[in-house]
Formats: sequence, C-alpha cells, structure tokens
Amino acid sequence: MQQAVFGIIGAGHIANSQHLPNLTRAPHVRLKTVCDSDRAKLEGAQAAYGIPHGVTDMNELLADDEIQAVVLATADETHVPLTLAVLKAGKSVYVEKPLADTAEACEAVVEAQRASGKLVAVGFNRRFAPAYTRAKQLGRQYGGIWNFHYRIADEYWRWGRNRTPGTRVMHEVCHIFDILRWMTGQEVESIYCISSRADDEVITMKMSGGCVASILDSGHGSMDMPKEYLALMLEKGAVTVEDFVELRCFGRADEPCVERFPGHTHPKSEFGYRPLYEKLGADALYAMRRTGWEIRDQLERGALEGPHAEEAERFLGSIAWNYTGDKGWLQAVDHFAECLITGAQPDNAGAVDGLQATRLALAAMRSRETGEVVRL
Repeated sequence: MQQAVFGIIGAGHIANSQHLPNLTRAPHVRLKTVCDSDRAKLEGAQAAYGIPHGVTDMNELLADDEIQAVVLATADETHVPLTLAVLKAGKSVYVEKPLADTAEACEAVVEAQRASGKLVAVGFNRRFAPAYTRAKQLGRQYGGIWNFHYRIADEYWRWGRNRTPGTRVMHEVCHIFDILRWMTGQEVESIYCISSRADDEVITMKMSGGCVASILDSGHGSMDMPKEYLALMLEKGAVTVEDFVELRCFGRADEPCVERFPGHTHPKSEFGYRPLYEKLGADALYAMRRTGWEIRDQLERGALEGPHAEEAERFLGSIAWNYTGDKGWLQAVDHFAECLITGAQPDNAGAVDGLQATRLALAAMRSRETGEVVRL
C-alpha cells in the first residue's frame, strides 16, 4: 500500500495518547520523524513507537524533502506560527484544535494555505467517528436535522483547572461547533449563551436552514458519567448517540433501532472494552465508567491499601477513560494521508472550518458576557 511520509512536532500528552499510536497504525502513513525540544520525551517516543528519526530542531524536520505532511501536537498558542512555518516549507499540516483563539490568527492560516496550495486539516476528529458518520447519514436520508442537542460534560475541574476560567468553550466546545456545522450542513445565524458558573453553560443557536441547536457544556461532571451525548430530531423520527458507542434510531421501522460500535484502543493499554462496547453498547460504557469511578473513590478515601491499592492504580492507569469510544482519531489522520496520496480533497475540517469554530466560540463568550443574542 502506498504511504504518505509524515513528521510530528510535539511528543507530549496528546501525542502519546493519540497521534503517535495512530500515525504508527494508520495504513496510509509512514511516520519518519518526531520532533520535540525535550530530549527525554523525544527519545521516549522513538523507543515506544519505533520512529527512525528524532530531532530537537524543527527546522531539520522541515528541511526534509521526503516529508509530505506534519502533525502539530503542541500547545494551543503555537498552532498558528507552526502551521505557517510548515506551509512555508511546502508541506501540508494536520494541526490540533483550536486553530487559534482569535479570528485574525485563523484568517492568516486560511490565506497562507490558499497561497501555498497545500492542505490544512484541523483536528476535529469527531467527523470520522463511526457513530457520527452514521448519524449524519440517517439525518440526510430522513429529511434533515431540525433540532440538534449535545451534552459535553466531564471532570474539567480536575484536568483543566490550570486553564483560564470561562475558556472551555474555546478549547472543548469548538469540537461541537464543528460537528454541528458538518452534520447539519448549515451555518449559525445567531447564538445565545447563559452560564450558572465558570465553564457551566448552555448555548442555543439558530441555523441558516431552520435547524435549532443547543449545547449543554459543563466542566463540573464526574468520571461516573459518560462525557458526550448527541440527540437529533429529524423530519420524522430521531437519533441519539451515547458517547460514540451506541446509536439508537427512533420512529423508523426500516432501520435497526440499536447499533453498537467498538471502542478505540491504544496499543499499549487495556483493550477489553472494545469488544464489550461492540457487544453491549451503552450498558458496557455505563459499567466501565461506574467501575472506574468507584475504584478511584475508594483509593482517594484510603479504603484500599497495600497490594489492592497497587492493583487499583494499575487498572486506572491502563485505560484512557475519555478516549475509549471511537471518536475517529485514527480514521481522520489516515484519510488525510490517503488524500495526500491520491490528490483528492479531504473530508477533514480545513482552515476555514477552524476559523468558523473560533468565531462561534468567541460569539458565545461575547453573548455570555453581554447577556445578548449575537448575530453572525
């Protein structure tokens, strides 16, 4: 099979949890070089994933004419300058979200991408989640989506506590703004956001084709609760998706009422939830989340000691809890690579999509601050 040659800049958390394992498993990718200024991280990534070349200076990577595309798994504030540098070097880019936190910075990428003739993909991987591609298909097949609801709630109070309060809508909800536009094929005309406390809000939108949309966003959730839930009201009937593992179709006798999807796995982690999700769907998801929450709670209360505590720690560390559902990570980068090979236009979110997601996040934040509906 023909493969596109990739490099990656960044060997930190998101690279190790997603990009490195996916790039080394994607059929259409040959990962040649990893770059990180931290030599320990760099050498660890090379050893863990068998990457032949490692550099601490990104200019060495950019000077390699064999490399066709670069994945940017770096801090948010570096996304735009690094994307511009990669495009200037004549290579395509797969950059993590958000593209930027200002419209002006995103627009600079849009212009640079057009001038370069290269491809830019923004890491809105949910477009390739099997459950979501199926939900979009059902929406198109049965009269379109007229009401879109999304819940995204997790323990941001733990893992995102170092971020500026109130900016979760930019860093997390940007994903959902992209899914809304992609799934409905419509643009947002107006947006209203109201919050009860920092990073706990409801966002409502009116779409250009008549659809209405709502997002419940909370960073005050629990590990016990599945992170994401989607509900779509169609012309007739409805579709729901529970955290990427189970789709239910209502009011359609010609469609299966329940479809289940295997989970996403990491080559160095526990994989048993994958067949469980395929067989049991949401029931397995609920049981997994509850089990993890209970075990962690026992550890934090000191109810487990000695070997039992050590076993519990190993179990909790063996599963990336918010990444067990198949959110389309691997499929997104493999599709991008295949398009580099064939010359086809990719279905990935592009620079303009990154710009639109940032515009919507900024509009939601402005509405939240002013108490007014923002029209776009």
